[in-house]
Amino acid sequence: MYFLLSMRRIMRKMKSMEQSRSHNSWIRCDTIHSSLFTITAKSNRTSDELVRIMDKYGPIYHFPSIGDPPPLSIPFIGINYCTPHYRNVRSPSKITVIGCVLSGHGRVRVNTDSRRVNPGDVFVLRSGCDHEVISEAEPDEPWTYIWYNIHSHWALNVLEAYRLLTTVVVPDASVEHLFRQGIEWAESKTLEEMQGDLQLLFMQIVIRLSDIQRKRGELLSSLVQQIKLRLDNQLLQPFHTEQLVKETGISAKQLNRMFKKEMGTTIYNYVLTKKMESAKLMLIDTPLTVNEISEQLGYSDAHYFSNLFNKKTGMRPTAFRSHFAEQD
Repeated sequence: MYFLLSMRRIMRKMKSMEQSRSHNSWIRCDTIHSSLFTITAKSNRTSDELVRIMDKYGPIYHFPSIGDPPPLSIPFIGINYCTPHYRNVRSPSKITVIGCVLSGHGRVRVNTDSRRVNPGDVFVLRSGCDHEVISEAEPDEPWTYIWYNIHSHWALNVLEAYRLLTTVVVPDASVEHLFRQGIEWAESKTLEEMQGDLQLLFMQIVIRLSDIQRKRGELLSSLVQQIKLRLDNQLLQPFHTEQLVKETGISAKQLNRMFKKEMGTTIYNYVLTKKMESAKLMLIDTPLTVNEISEQLGYSDAHYFSNLFNKKTGMRPTAFRSHFAEQD
């Protein structure tokens, strides 16, 4: 049911291409059947660039939509076996990627949030952000992970509903069996079955991750839990550290130190990240103007909001909306 491109076969093919190519050659995966890919020559990449592109190998399964596209589409899943030189960057990404590490080590980045990932960890790379995936594999052991590509803005709504919108890594998640389930199904189920079953599987993974995060969140100190809850519930209001200081009777410096120790980020950056993720959802899913979105998020100055958005995402709100409108 699938065609596995090993590094040895790829290198043989690349050598053959290099011997016969003119000034045009790069590697492109063309869908032949549900999971069958071939290498074809086109464009103007050098052989060194080809080597960098193919610093991973493994099965890829493709499930094209049948009939009307579903609200949550997962057209590609697969397993990556990454060499120490593998690096993949999407800036910004139009897709959401979830992955489960099977062996080895790597690093993932969503915007400026960079995390190391180890066996058993799950990473969530949400759409609308810069993605970077880097292998930290040993020469004799590839970094291996199962990945699902979700081509739908609904993925962000699901992640938001289950409080995973700003999550990048869930350590030691114990959901490898769910990720493997999709790979096993790809070997035996029809495209019609996979279209619905992958959506259910994605939801099971999200619910499981959310449950893990919720239970681990209960381990936060009562004060940090209180601060986090307040910040989450007042996301659409202007943020003032002074109010937290007044309510808790603790200095801003001490509050930040406690919050960062348990949450891994400052109070201000936590609030800003949450607001910008909500802004992305509104830009993608609503007709609200930038001024209206700015007001919704508690910013009285739309220009100031636009500058914050640009600093956080690398794009102005209008450019971000146009970029994602091109996908629809």
